[in-house]
Amino acid sequence: MMGAIFLRELRLRLRGGGWAASLGLFTVSLMLAPLALGRDLSLLANAAPALLWLTASLSLLIGLDGLYEEDLRSGGLAIYRLTPVPLSLIILMKMIAGWLATCGPLILAAPILFSFFGVKHALWGMAGLALGTPALALLAGTMGALCAGMRRGTALLVFLCLPLFAPAFVFGPASTGGEPLVPLLLLGAFSLQTLALCPFIAAAALRTYMR
Repeated sequence: MMGAIFLRELRLRLRGGGWAASLGLFTVSLMLAPLALGRDLSLLANAAPALLWLTASLSLLIGLDGLYEEDLRSGGLAIYRLTPVPLSLIILMKMIAGWLATCGPLILAAPILFSFFGVKHALWGMAGLALGTPALALLAGTMGALCAGMRRGTALLVFLCLPLFAPAFVFGPASTGGEPLVPLLLLGAFSLQTLALCPFIAAAALRTYMR
C-alpha cells in the first residue's frame, strides 16, 4: 500500500515538470553567478557553496509548489483518509517523492557545478546536499500544508521557509571545508529532527483544512 502511494506521488511529481523548472533555475543561476562576482577564482570558490545552498533552497521551493493542491481539488486526500494508512505516513510519502523528484537532479548536478567554481571537496558538498535537503523538503512540505488553499501561497511559502532553512545554510557550505564530518553529522541530525516532527504537523494542518 505504502509503495503504491509513493510510486503514484513520484509519477505525479515527475509528470508535473516542477523538477525541470527547479533544475533549470538551479543550473542557470549558478552559471550566471560569475558575471556578478567577477573572475577572481578564489572568490568564486569561497562563495560557491553558499550560493549553491541558497539557490538549491529556492529551486526546491519552486519544485514543491502545489504539493497538495491537486489532491485537495480532486478529493485525493479525502480518499486517502478512508484507507487504513495514517495520514501522516501518506504526507511523508508525498514529501519523500517530492524531495526525490526535485532534489535528486540537483544533488547529481552539484559535483559538476562545484568543480566549475573550483571547489576542492565537491563530493563532500554533494554528500551535504544529500543529507541536508531532506530537511528542507520536509519543512517546505509542512509550510505548504499550513498555506494550503491560501491566495499567493507560493510567496508566503518562501517567506515562511527561508528562516527555517538557517541550519542548512550554516552547516551546508561548511561541509565543503577541510573538516566535513561535523557539518555532515549536523545536517543529518537536522533532517532526522524534521522527519520526526514535520509529517505530523502537516497532517494536522490538512485535517483542519478538510473539515
